[in-house]
Amino acid sequence: MSKYKKVLITGAGGFIGSHVVEAAKEKGLEVRATDLSATLETDHPIRKYNAMAAKKAADEVLPGDITNPDDVKKMVRGVDAIIHVASVFSYTTPWDILYKVNVEGTRQLLNAASAEGVKRVVAIGAGGVYGIPMKMPITEEDPPNPPNAYLRSKWFEEWLVMISAKKLGYSYAILRPTTVYGPRQSYGGVQILELGANNKVVSIPSNFTARVPFIHVRDVAGAAVHVLDAKKTSNEIFNVNDDSQYTTIEVARLMAAAFNRPFMLLPPVPINPIKDILQFVAGIDDMVAKKVGKKMTNLEKDMLGLFGEDFVYSNEKLKATGYKFLYPDPKKGLLETIQWYKEVGIFK
Repeated sequence: MSKYKKVLITGAGGFIGSHVVEAAKEKGLEVRATDLSATLETDHPIRKYNAMAAKKAADEVLPGDITNPDDVKKMVRGVDAIIHVASVFSYTTPWDILYKVNVEGTRQLLNAASAEGVKRVVAIGAGGVYGIPMKMPITEEDPPNPPNAYLRSKWFEEWLVMISAKKLGYSYAILRPTTVYGPRQSYGGVQILELGANNKVVSIPSNFTARVPFIHVRDVAGAAVHVLDAKKTSNEIFNVNDDSQYTTIEVARLMAAAFNRPFMLLPPVPINPIKDILQFVAGIDDMVAKKVGKKMTNLEKDMLGLFGEDFVYSNEKLKATGYKFLYPDPKKGLLETIQWYKEVGIFK
């Protein structure tokens, strides 16, 4: 049993947050779940399942905004620990909004938590803060080099948690998940699954051999609850990535099999020129979206900056604390996730 009896989970109505709520309840914690009212009451065809799951599992649901000082004071009142998930996860959101929510919202939360005597904070960061790797595997000792605005905001958020700990009197653990996937996702890793769902033939160039890092959302949630009070986790950072090293081609083959689509291996293509073209198209799309309020494609310029890069993350530090992955290999988890999307009518 955890020594922290009552836990606040921010961003609880979102994809990762709702799974954290479920994992915390499974461990016997008393959970106060908080998120924006709009998130908790959404009728979005996928996101509504996260809100429903959080409300069903939590002991208390408290709508609130981490950028609102009055809301934050109510959130932290009477809790022993915080698992901080809330943030804007977007590669197109303007910097001022990213900074306001991810950095200043975190600052308000930490200050209010300190005033209430909260002694433990687990923050969900981002594996992408390392940027393009100079060596592999990527370890927690490697310096952050965030390549875009979203990841810079996440690094600033992590930095704030670290530098404030001694002054405000709490200990922390920071998790850096990689490519998160799983049921109820509407943005991010789910775009990989759409490769199989939306194409009659899954095809990919034969030189797309870069490795894709994966982590199931249930392992992000499980790790967050685990490091609340596991030994050797205080004031530490942990990569959260499974044991696999699937190449892009292997992922495409898996998608083809899962959706019963033909698979075609294409001749090799020049990756960097293609990246430049895609980023140019995404930039035009962003400009159009700002004028008409709607994107025409799913391309995002900053996300495409990582296109074709090879990533391998070490998870040895997390495993050394005793955490055991529910999904060490993504194959089972990806197939289960696809089945969930089929059951709710998102994928055919």
